[in-house]
Amino acid sequence: MNVVNIGYGSTNYYAVNHQKTYLLIDVGLPGTFGMMKNQLQKYGIHFKDIQYLIVTHFHPDHCGIAQEVQSLGVEMIISRTQLDFLETANESMKKYSNYKKINIDSKNILNENDKNSFYERFGMPGYMLHTPGHTDDSISIVIKGLGIFTGDLPLVNQTYFASSKKVEESWAQIRNTNEKRIFPGHGNSFTF
Repeated sequence: MNVVNIGYGSTNYYAVNHQKTYLLIDVGLPGTFGMMKNQLQKYGIHFKDIQYLIVTHFHPDHCGIAQEVQSLGVEMIISRTQLDFLETANESMKKYSNYKKINIDSKNILNENDKNSFYERFGMPGYMLHTPGHTDDSISIVIKGLGIFTGDLPLVNQTYFASSKKVEESWAQIRNTNEKRIFPGHGNSFTF
């Protein structure tokens, strides 16, 4: 497995390569589909090679072009918890003129912590964790032996805009995974 940060602007978007296909983690703001396409081309990645997309939370800089990506045959997978926030997210992002409403096939909803379903779907060992603190719909994606994709989950000492209790509980879950590499939504990856 290999991770490529295909981000642009100030946000990281990741392409995880496994057995000649890719899993995308997060995509850009509404209206930035061309930028995403250019970034993928820069790294020699073609949409036909991307099988799945997971978004860490429903903020525009992480899911704004999700439906456009799906229209190219990429399957978007969400967690059971995220399903409860999808309608509200679609409603709030109507303010972006280029936003296309996200639709999810019911077969593409996975339970958090379900390692078997994750492996069956993606062919790699991992699972999704519900990690609120930045938003209540936030998840982190754990890929064993690779690391954890945390989206915008703030570090414990950066809780000035989030519930410190939720942040602390989310990081406790992350520490319990025994994975050491963190791939955040903004900034450089790091180990802890």
